[in-house]
Amino acid sequence: MKALIVIFIALVAVFLFTQLTGFYRRTARETSSNYESAPVAPVAAVSEGSSLPGLPPHLEASLQQAQQAGLEEFAKWLRTYGRQVQDPRLAWIELDYVVLLNLKDRKEAVARFEQVRARVGPGSPVAERVRKLEPAYAP
Repeated sequence: MKALIVIFIALVAVFLFTQLTGFYRRTARETSSNYESAPVAPVAAVSEGSSLPGLPPHLEASLQQAQQAGLEEFAKWLRTYGRQVQDPRLAWIELDYVVLLNLKDRKEAVARFEQVRARVGPGSPVAERVRKLEPAYAP
């Protein structure tokens, strides 16, 4: 009889443990998706970047929607429309993407930052932003 009670208690403990870990995973997933849908950059940085030339006017609304939708939609937008955008606005948009990507994949964010940095010259309007972000994305 004691053995059955011990087995029953052990099964209840295992059941409670699996329920607790499942709750933790669901909560962690919801929290991480909240971070992905966070704004890409502060309002001042977004407004400064939106005045740069290189983005066709018909893509402005879709860019804003993609940025607000999160990392996956932003990446999809860059793959779809990135060839239609030119520097310096392309570099600014890619830096916004790097900042957001860093929350999920730091290694990829550093690699993408290096690509943008190699393309941006010292006279570019984006050079100052690259200089400010360099310490955060040093390999």
